[in-house]
Amino acid sequence: MRLEDLAVRLVAVEAKLANLTGTTVNTDSATSIEELDARLSVVEVQVNQLIAEKTESHISAIVTSVANNAPVDVAEVVALSSSVFYEEAASIVTSVVTAQVEAEPVAHEEVAEIVAAAVMAVVTAEPEVVTNPVAITEAIMEAVADMPAPAPEVAQQAADAVADIIATATGVETVAPEVTQQIVEAVATPADPALDAIEARLNVAEAKVDFLLGK
Repeated sequence: MRLEDLAVRLVAVEAKLANLTGTTVNTDSATSIEELDARLSVVEVQVNQLIAEKTESHISAIVTSVANNAPVDVAEVVALSSSVFYEEAASIVTSVVTAQVEAEPVAHEEVAEIVAAAVMAVVTAEPEVVTNPVAITEAIMEAVADMPAPAPEVAQQAADAVADIIATATGVETVAPEVTQQIVEAVATPADPALDAIEARLNVAEAKVDFLLGK
């Protein structure tokens, strides 16, 4: 009886996802634990991908919006965070996102992308990472280092913005000089050309799939 109940609930969730993505759904209920597990795994992947896309969209909108006039509420971003149910971590995520809402918009596209990546690192990190100053600093550094290096004339602007995010996330007024140097190096790290090429192809493939789905 329990298997049947869970199978019915899963079909309902699959139907909601299909409605969100414009795809079709298998209305037949799972008949075994193995099938239930496999189909639920697919649902989990889809949900996580949708959340990631929505989170990234929200953060990008906040980073480039006029100060205190973001089109997205801070609570909406925090609700998508892994930290949402953990008070200490959620408070840190709230502070980081709020700081971006209150900041002046980042006009330069390369800098905006780096800032968004740094904020995204905080929002998507696990609670135990968010609440650990060393771990969250490393997570932000890694996210920034994975971004293409900005033009030299705006590199310092990007580094300063990342330093502010780290300061907010770790609860300090200013980051230590050695951390500042690490930030500068992370910002200046060239992106991997091979990964850049794959990302460009993936962007095209995603756009075509979305078009086929009518998105």
